[in-house]
Amino acid sequence: MASVVFDKVRISGVACAVPKEKYCSADFTAEFGEEEVRKFIEMTGVKERYATHEKQTASDLCYEAARKLIDHKGYEADSFDGLIFVSQTPDYHTPATALVLHKRLGLKKDCVAFDVNLGCSAYVYGVYLMASLVASGAVKRGLLLVGDAGPYRKRDDDHSNNMLFGSAGSATIIESGNEQIKCLMKSDGTGYKVMITPGGESRFPIDEEHQDWSRQRAFMDGEETFLFSITKVPSAIKEFMKDFSCSVDDFDYFAFHQANLFMLKHIAKKIKLPEEKMPVSIDRFGNTTAASIAVTIADLCGNREVPEVLKLVLCGFGIGLSWGVVSCNIESKDVLPIIHTDEYFEEAFDE
Repeated sequence: MASVVFDKVRISGVACAVPKEKYCSADFTAEFGEEEVRKFIEMTGVKERYATHEKQTASDLCYEAARKLIDHKGYEADSFDGLIFVSQTPDYHTPATALVLHKRLGLKKDCVAFDVNLGCSAYVYGVYLMASLVASGAVKRGLLLVGDAGPYRKRDDDHSNNMLFGSAGSATIIESGNEQIKCLMKSDGTGYKVMITPGGESRFPIDEEHQDWSRQRAFMDGEETFLFSITKVPSAIKEFMKDFSCSVDDFDYFAFHQANLFMLKHIAKKIKLPEEKMPVSIDRFGNTTAASIAVTIADLCGNREVPEVLKLVLCGFGIGLSWGVVSCNIESKDVLPIIHTDEYFEEAFDE
């Protein structure tokens, strides 16, 4: 069943971390031309983004966010019995990055920890997964770590890589409590080729003698992606509202995956969403893929006067194709200001 309600589950904290190094889209004028950059900013809304340095990964950003959030809540590390890391940019081919984070955070051995490979829908799918574990009683307090970083930290001739994507990591605590989390999840595997990086794994492994690095580059069918986003996303939100007998008026804000500003405005128009209810972070952080919803929530709380309890709709959509809608309440005092960090896991480079 696509729609589900998880009872006695709450989101008790959110934190996000981004690198310290900031790039401005205007800095690329010499490479791509003033007119090209102007059109890019107008269409996507991206004016600035943050990129990791060569030793920093998504898990480093998630770790910093988790460490600060756990300290903020005053929780002990051994109070967590679940950890999920959702990303398309893990530290290693094997083992799962969740186990690396489990070690770094000092979590107890009686703790389930695993990775999930998802991109633009990562945050809503992650909330769905952890909420289901908590609602089932399998996990009492879980740590959801969602983020992506690179390879778009490096300049090349790919305009989208250079100017669109930013790096970010998030930490969300989901635990038992007197709240509800409502979800509607969707998938359409017939669109798996719409956004794809075909090389580097079992289907097209890297051949050391004949390395085809072109397969390592992400491909996106822009027209199909746009059509999918402006049709399936509004439709899912309307279905969610119908299934749960609610309306746009029942929520304070809608935090969307920050794919593209032009696209977001189309979606908002189709669901009759007032501009003030759609916070935007893509202009200053770029498209942070997996972490973009969490970044938007943290940026919202850091820059606006918001209610003590945020009534939110979260919506992620993209690669797979996969998309989902989630509603939840979060206390604004438990949403941390965005963290800027250059820290990385030094042990990973020990000989």
